[in-house]
Amino acid sequence: MSSSTPQAGALKPSLGVFDVVAITVSAVTPASSVFVIAPFAIQQAGSGAFLAFVMAAVLALMFAWCYAELGRAHSSAGGEYVYAKRVFGGMAGYATFLTVLVSLLFIPPVLATGAATYLNGALGTHFDTPTVALAIVAASYALGILNIKLNAWITGCCLLLEVAALLVIVVLGFGHATQPVSTLLHPQFLAGGVLAAAPWALVIGAVGTALFSYNGFGGAVLLAEDMHDGGRSVHRAVLWSLVLVVVIELVPLTALLIGAPSLQDMLASPDPIGYLLTAHGNATLSRLVSAGIFLSVFNAIVAIVIQVGRVIFSSGRDALWTPALNRAFTRIHPRWESPWLATLFLGVPSAALSFSSNLADLTSFTVLLLVMVYLAVALCALFSRVLRRDREHPYRMPLWPLPAMLAVLGAGYLLLNQLLGASTRDVMIILGILALSVILYGTYGKLSPAFQKL
Repeated sequence: MSSSTPQAGALKPSLGVFDVVAITVSAVTPASSVFVIAPFAIQQAGSGAFLAFVMAAVLALMFAWCYAELGRAHSSAGGEYVYAKRVFGGMAGYATFLTVLVSLLFIPPVLATGAATYLNGALGTHFDTPTVALAIVAASYALGILNIKLNAWITGCCLLLEVAALLVIVVLGFGHATQPVSTLLHPQFLAGGVLAAAPWALVIGAVGTALFSYNGFGGAVLLAEDMHDGGRSVHRAVLWSLVLVVVIELVPLTALLIGAPSLQDMLASPDPIGYLLTAHGNATLSRLVSAGIFLSVFNAIVAIVIQVGRVIFSSGRDALWTPALNRAFTRIHPRWESPWLATLFLGVPSAALSFSSNLADLTSFTVLLLVMVYLAVALCALFSRVLRRDREHPYRMPLWPLPAMLAVLGAGYLLLNQLLGASTRDVMIILGILALSVILYGTYGKLSPAFQKL
């Protein structure tokens, strides 16, 4: 076997920090966060959305420090479930693994449905949304099994196009600055159709929405085994990913609010960004921006599919499944050097969800799952140094344990809010995931030497 051919069951280390950051930031898809999620924050808190995004960035930094320390200390393509298993034991590992798995199942079809809308906007067409979403998911999985170095280049190029679309908002907003800076620091919202001071309760209530817009920076830890240095710089990849995501999202949001010809009219508009484009741009510009958003969402799905492959590859290596599935999931393609069967595992059910008529409900359920994962990561970071003294922690977050404690409190608060607003069906699915984790751990988990030694 040549040195350039990866061994069976082993990923070929071929990425640097820049490559990992490119894939990770693409998975976050900052453009769709600005164009799709930011308007929800504006509807919630008016111009207080700016402060909500700033506070969410501070909270996200707490989580990023947790991911950075855990990713360096427990370097693994499995990410969150590996941390949970090593810190709290096998049951926690299985529960976290299934939670991550279900969230990765739902995210591509949800994003693809939104991308279909922007594709029609860019082309001026009326293609059937579920059919377009299905094609997007299928194409994303096809690209996801290719060589990861090639995918890093593809996602990096698409990320540049994504940033170009956001620069349109930045140029239009700051180029036609109308509102004073006090609009950002003294939030206003519409009360009965009239501008009024926004209560802090509204601003804080929008922090969860803003945090969701930053979600995905922790995905860098899933590519630790793909790095040249064996993951020794994965903590830098996590932190740089968050910094870029915050800048790429916060600057256009600021320009949007500053450049509004009328703050009252913008807050009253169901499409604040469309309002700005109409006021300062034209129809052609709007279509070009729609094309940029479509590319950004498609790029994000490809990056997420790559992460899916790494998580399932790791689960096969740790023997979380039947022997036949474990062998299939650890198989590396001789040409593409990727865990191709592991990557394709969720392809069919994920594509099938493109035809779901309840994607809005799936979106809220996905947010619930993501907050659960955040809480697991925060708890692992809080107790890893105490419960795993046998494992070195080469990167140590500053001021530990304060950031980890703040992350636990933040995730706990958000999870409580999500559960209070969740449907009975969603709660039952969560309980089902926990029950299934008990069953799987009681069968395959306890019989797996690889998982027990993990």
